[in-house]
Amino acid sequence: MSKTRVGTILLLGASLALGVGLGEVNFGLFQRTMPPMAISNLNQGTAHMMFLLYGVGAGVVIFCWAMLAVFLAPLFKTPEKA
Repeated sequence: MSKTRVGTILLLGASLALGVGLGEVNFGLFQRTMPPMAISNLNQGTAHMMFLLYGVGAGVVIFCWAMLAVFLAPLFKTPEKA
């Protein structure tokens, strides 16, 4: 496997992990602010799943931005002087 492919896979994994972590943090904030009597177990489970889905989506967006930066970076290099 080429170094580029390994780097891309590692970037995807790190981006998704960062996004899922973001979703978990947001769910923790949701749990702390929501009174226990105001939400059922079903709603809490659904909210947790939606926060995780939000995190995966955020991870994909982070990955896309990073790949865009990787592909556009060579266009903005200054020419080397000899």
